Amino acid sequence: MPDSFMLVICITSTALFDCSESHNIWKRDGLEAYKKHQLDRVMEPLKPGVGFRLVQSLLSLNSSANKELVDVVLVSRNDSKAGKRVRNSLNHYKLGITRMSFTAGTDVTTYLQAYGCDLFLTTEENQVRTVLSANAPSIFKGIAAGLLCNITAEQVDLPCDDSLSTVIQTTDVQNETMTVNASQWPKDQVRIVFDGDGVLFSDEAECVYKTKGLEAFRQSEHEKQHIALPEGPMHAFAFKLQKLREALGKDDKWRVRTFLVTARNGVANERAFRTLEQWGLEIDETHFLGGLNKTPFLIAIDPAIFFDDSSDHIDRAKQHVPAAHILYGIRNVIPDETTTTTITAISPAVTTAIKE
Repeated sequence: MPDSFMLVICITSTALFDCSESHNIWKRDGLEAYKKHQLDRVMEPLKPGVGFRLVQSLLSLNSSANKELVDVVLVSRNDSKAGKRVRNSLNHYKLGITRMSFTAGTDVTTYLQAYGCDLFLTTEENQVRTVLSANAPSIFKGIAAGLLCNITAEQVDLPCDDSLSTVIQTTDVQNETMTVNASQWPKDQVRIVFDGDGVLFSDEAECVYKTKGLEAFRQSEHEKQHIALPEGPMHAFAFKLQKLREALGKDDKWRVRTFLVTARNGVANERAFRTLEQWGLEIDETHFLGGLNKTPFLIAIDPAIFFDDSSDHIDRAKQHVPAAHILYGIRNVIPDETTTTTITAISPAVTTAIKE
């Protein structure tokens, strides 16, 4: 792997492309019918999926900088033969993806460390949980992972040669029509939005809120306002983006813009600011919404991806912007597990929070 790569993303074929039709055939008719379907349509390009915009815009940075800064690796449980349609689709959209693995059923997370993966994007929940589990093996340390969620609003097909074209978006949020002119942002800018607790930060504070209530949360945040929050699952990835911006140089760092959009407000804001400062992490825009619906803000930002650990926020956002669910922390307890067992297992910070 070239030393120049600042960022490595591994993405599954179902996250990069819309494979819903073939996936339904696999579920309904079985593996052989699925393979036949793919081979019969081998020259028919797959439509862009939720992760397409992020991948295409990040890869475009290599051309802007005239050097290899970002590497995108396609990982697929297809075998090589069934994966030919995927490879043809990569060529159709002129995506600069040259590294790929077709595992014929083997769990693709097996190879994330070998590729030096910083961010793993998939449409399979169990794969995200494998990477982000507190009990995950050390090979996943420092790897961020997100569950890409299908956009449920009507989408415009992306042309193969200019899929980042500026469009006018009109959408309805809470019964109010909102029109967003995407041209307010630079055309070649990659905008990435992070939630705070359970995403950039650990879920320590969220655990206090969930187990002890709002007043206990406020009191805890006031008492700890000078203490940095523990690192969350997207911490390392955020720093990789910061290094990528530095590598782009002063004149081109605008091409990557980062946002923190969080429900925090009041006294809880200060600890978040102090955490970013103590970490030395630069976030271009910080929005503390105090419980307001995030979706109108996300529509205004028009991000390439939005990361959040809350299924409620994701369910609203995914209708309008590419979104990835971060299956981490107390918000994402598996229902059939007992609260005590899950809280202890999810993250080291949780047990501490409950004892306070």
